[in-house]
Amino acid sequence: MTTTFEQARELALKANAPAWRDLGNKGEYMVADYGYEDADAWLIVDGAAELLVDHDYSFDVLDQPYTLVMKATGELIHVQYLEAADRIDKMTPVGDVPQDDPDA
Repeated sequence: MTTTFEQARELALKANAPAWRDLGNKGEYMVADYGYEDADAWLIVDGAAELLVDHDYSFDVLDQPYTLVMKATGELIHVQYLEAADRIDKMTPVGDVPQDDPDA
């Protein structure tokens, strides 16, 4: 099975939305319609809609892990940026990444 970007977004939403609420994070959880990829994984851009859409940084969650979805299996892996900085920095954009995206 090869996981498409849209499937990866759905998997991340289903898995991460309940945890977002359970952890008491502020704002409405969302998965952006853009992200990043390498040969093996999709990097999902997610978090509070108030941050991703409205750019209200009071909704930023410090130390929020990045969500990677493995293309071959659909498995979700959560990593801290410092654990995977080289990999994340080499990923290419998927979709219409806003110019003001800090990862662009």
